[in-house]
Amino acid sequence: MHIFALLNKTQKRKKMKKLIYAAMVTALLGVASCYQTTTNNKPNGKETEVTDNNTDNNVQPAPDNNVQPAPDNNKKDNKKEDKDNNSFKSEEGRFSINFPMPPAGPTKNTYTTKAGTIDNVQYVYTKSDKGSYFLSYSDYPAGAVTDDNVEATLKTQAESFMKKMGSKVEKSSSERLDGNKGLSFSGKRDNLVINMRSFFVGKRYYQFGTIAEESEIPTKESNKFIDSFKIK
Repeated sequence: MHIFALLNKTQKRKKMKKLIYAAMVTALLGVASCYQTTTNNKPNGKETEVTDNNTDNNVQPAPDNNVQPAPDNNKKDNKKEDKDNNSFKSEEGRFSINFPMPPAGPTKNTYTTKAGTIDNVQYVYTKSDKGSYFLSYSDYPAGAVTDDNVEATLKTQAESFMKKMGSKVEKSSSERLDGNKGLSFSGKRDNLVINMRSFFVGKRYYQFGTIAEESEIPTKESNKFIDSFKIK
């Protein structure tokens, strides 16, 4: 009985990671105004066709190798836990954030869209089958995001992400970080609370937050994680 319970929890964790991954991909492709694209997963070199369908709320999960990526041996990311603040730092990503524990990743993908090539990197720490922390960043083609459309793009990203999660943006507020425009947004899906924040720093888009039951990752703990984000 214990073995079956453990397997069930493992399956739920994988399902949550796939859900996050699929929602992030849908948001990326929706903002890029593309209907069909190919994706090249850099760790294993496999190619998969992904269709963007914003009217379909059924998650099309990525393969397990997208969710459990091979370790990155370039040593550009520091996954060691900082004794003072649990800070996770990425030189390549140019950010730091306080994951409770070192996250899985990076999962790296390149998407060829009508707007141009978009590189995406994701990190996920799954606390349990009821809660996950994640951060994703994407590099958009030069000129795709401007001062004139950055706020609209942030809003579209948030709406697309939440829709794929089977939810909607219930609360949102504008944010600023070192002069860069951002958006905080949240919503719910069944018992899950989705608490997110995003920023554009030049052409790079950061999105991070928690997806969890309130009992697993309380709002105070989620906000602490989100507020710890810094641009390096």
